[in-house]
Amino acid sequence: MTSPHVSRSIARKSLFATLFLGLLACLVAALFCATSVAKADEPSPADESDSVPIYRLYNHYTSEHLFTPNEQEKDHLVQTQPGWKLESVAFMAPKTGSDDMVIKRLYNTITGEHLYTKDDQEIENLKTENWVRDGEEVFFYDAGEQGGYPVYRFYNAGLGALMRCSHHLALAADIEEYAALKQPSSGWAQESSDGEPLFYGCAPGYSITPATPYEAHGALAVTNGTLVDKNGQPFQLRGMSTHGLSFTEEGVPFRDYVNYDAFKTLRDDWGANCVRLAMYTESYMGYCNGGNQEDLKNVIRRGVQAASDLGMYVIVDWHILENGNPTAVEWQASNFFSQMSNEFRNYDNVLYEICNEPNGGVDWWTVKGYAERIIPVIRANDPNAIVIVGTPTWSQDIDQAAANPIQWPSSQNTLYALHFYANTHTQWLRDRLNAALNAGLPIIISEFGTCDASGSGGNNLWEAQQWIDLANARNVSWLNWSLCLKNETASAIQPWCKKLSDWETWELTESGNWVRNQMRAAAGLG
Repeated sequence: MTSPHVSRSIARKSLFATLFLGLLACLVAALFCATSVAKADEPSPADESDSVPIYRLYNHYTSEHLFTPNEQEKDHLVQTQPGWKLESVAFMAPKTGSDDMVIKRLYNTITGEHLYTKDDQEIENLKTENWVRDGEEVFFYDAGEQGGYPVYRFYNAGLGALMRCSHHLALAADIEEYAALKQPSSGWAQESSDGEPLFYGCAPGYSITPATPYEAHGALAVTNGTLVDKNGQPFQLRGMSTHGLSFTEEGVPFRDYVNYDAFKTLRDDWGANCVRLAMYTESYMGYCNGGNQEDLKNVIRRGVQAASDLGMYVIVDWHILENGNPTAVEWQASNFFSQMSNEFRNYDNVLYEICNEPNGGVDWWTVKGYAERIIPVIRANDPNAIVIVGTPTWSQDIDQAAANPIQWPSSQNTLYALHFYANTHTQWLRDRLNAALNAGLPIIISEFGTCDASGSGGNNLWEAQQWIDLANARNVSWLNWSLCLKNETASAIQPWCKKLSDWETWELTESGNWVRNQMRAAAGLG
């Protein structure tokens, strides 16, 4: 439905956005701005006569998102009012509906903010807090009985205290924004005490394509001991690691899991935003002991391209394991990362892991020296690339790295790897993680398993849950080992399932299902 209140609302927006809020936002927007996510293409309706697009606009002066079905209001704000831009269609709403299924828009005469509600009692209660009705009904909503995407209302108390735009609508289908808002560190909280959505925002018969992880978050950086996105907001990578790209088991080459459809399944069904490509250096015809190096690099290229096409992040992992000391193959590593970082220098979604699990008694001084020689090789081509450095004892000795971290400039945008296997590494290693984080060391769990460190034995899902809860609470990224059908506990796919994508839950192992559920929960997919 079209709102008849355009001129009154526009006049107020122009006054407050350019004067009061514009000045205040310049001072604090960098600290408290909500994530501004450009939506993907407009949905393709089955029958356009049944619905109306709800446009989402963003004002970079006030940090407000405005939702409107009114094309005249949209065009006027974008074309004539400072700071407004169109972020495309947020969702589709029914064109008609009953009187009790209407979303109403309120306006705050002090802050200039807008609020969306279906609750007439809330409207009445808010009159004493400078909220007034912003014209007539804005749009009808869908009850969600036949589908539709839930839309949640979030509130930011910190912004509210500063009289900033402190309310926001988030569509659960936009998994990255929804997950980012739900992070405790974001400052945003879902307003519904019962967890129910405010309404369902996509009418049956319509689909919406949310922004990809990279579209939403862009080039990553390491700031103040944590990973952040292009908006300076804490960001968590979550995904799967491949097994060795040179391995074959059950007649399936593990490199075959490096494909567009597999990664799309991880992104859309599991809620993953990252994949890790494990380039073994020694084992099973690895890169440094007989493997066809050009073929293996082509698998990396294929994986990077597939991830990039899907807007996912991708880790190129130099998988030190059996050779223990990364300096044993340092010249090969230098050549490999020189070539890869040159080829991917314009791919901001690519991260480089330069030594998976140093072991065999190698000390941190040796690993640190190796890192301080390899990192400049990468940075010569890609100055802002994220680099991941493994730590001694199969990437457990982060305490040694915290006591003697890599020095500037190599320390810029550098993460340190911690690996755990839940039935082997328990509270003692979590205590070490907490201590290193408290010391300011930026850490990523670039590999973990739900079982023994051998990759076999029984799962310990209770311990695994303690790990994931801690990682989520402290914005530590995590990737699970491994995306394959190898007949071991750590594998995500059943050994009899030869599918390379689109796995059903019954085709996943206990570990695979548990990890999928963790990712879905973190991504807001339920």
